[in-house]
Amino acid sequence: MPCAFRPARLLLLLVLFLAAASAGAATGGAAVPGRAPGGAPQLAARSAILLEEVTGTVLYEYHADDPIPPASLTKLMTVHLALREIEEGRLDPSEVLVPGPDAWARNMPPHSSLMFLGPNQKLTVAQLLKGLVVDSGNDAAVEVADRVAGSVPAFVEMMNREAARLGYRVMHFVEPSGISSSNLVTAREYADFARRFVALHPDSLSELFSVREFTYPLQENLTGDNREKPVTQPNRNLLLGRYQGVDGLKTGYIDESGYNIAVTAERNGMRLICVILGVPDSRGMSGEALRAIESARLLDYGYGEFVLIRPSYEPPAAPRVWKGAARTVPVAPSPAPAVVVRGEQASALTTALVQDLDVEAPVRAGQAVGAVVVSLGGREIARFPLRATADVARGNFLRQALDSVVLFARGITPVHPVDHP
Repeated sequence: MPCAFRPARLLLLLVLFLAAASAGAATGGAAVPGRAPGGAPQLAARSAILLEEVTGTVLYEYHADDPIPPASLTKLMTVHLALREIEEGRLDPSEVLVPGPDAWARNMPPHSSLMFLGPNQKLTVAQLLKGLVVDSGNDAAVEVADRVAGSVPAFVEMMNREAARLGYRVMHFVEPSGISSSNLVTAREYADFARRFVALHPDSLSELFSVREFTYPLQENLTGDNREKPVTQPNRNLLLGRYQGVDGLKTGYIDESGYNIAVTAERNGMRLICVILGVPDSRGMSGEALRAIESARLLDYGYGEFVLIRPSYEPPAAPRVWKGAARTVPVAPSPAPAVVVRGEQASALTTALVQDLDVEAPVRAGQAVGAVVVSLGGREIARFPLRATADVARGNFLRQALDSVVLFARGITPVHPVDHP
């Protein structure tokens, strides 16, 4: 993303729009600009998707499989790999780094966004990550790559290995900042990645992505005869603090993609993830403002039309285990039943237990022995496996022999639990 940023020229328009949108949501029926009442919004973006975070349910999509350069949205993968290093004990947020020459701001490509790393500086890993997220610093991305993998090429290999491990076919990176148009994502794959990111690194939303501004370098960051002045930069996500529930994630821009944004918000127990790619400058409005407005429209649509329901169900009975070291095995649904439906459909949801009450040892924790079935108007819409929550080994010879006699006498054929993804 270029470092030019014009919040003062965008703020009035955005605030007026968001105020109108919030009023419409509060009255429960007023339309917001660009949206027909009860309908999905019309967007100027090249590609977009909206999904609910717990279930992954797609609520809206438009050309969601078109490959588009992510620009600085690339940095979410860079942050992910750095946070994984921290969580696995190979990187400490308090570690002090000295930026290498390849990460100095003056050595970045033209039009780079920067946190202004340079010679005669030192900073902690925690400060570096804020410069990466809040300032969207391309220099910060290079320094992260050097520290985590030893070099940018080695870090790019890590990025692509991780994308492949997660099953993405289009997502591909050539550098860690997003400045190159050869980086590629689709809205669908990126939204799924954002969903996984939020689940893996929930604390990063408050510690990094919700930070409104960041100042660097401070006096503590200067060494030698360095007399640089601190620079305070705002978070490029214009929805922070202006749209209820927004706490991330990332924006980006290069000429080849247009304006991109991945935004997430949580309201009333439902988290939505919105990815919009390729917003142009349009009708005298900058793409920077328009991507925020279109993100708000999609979030309004999601929160106005859909609800996340965690349906109740009868507590499952513990199945009888035959020929086992234990007589029963506890079970529970996993994942916990949750569905997304339109608001007016919620009252039509029903649940039912489908359960194997006689199972044969051995039983391994996680194996399926039934399901919670969720239906809407009599039509099944989701099924959640009932899984054993403990292991039950085979019993001794006497137990197996006695149970065999009883099973034969009663005509019972116990099922063998199955592995279920």
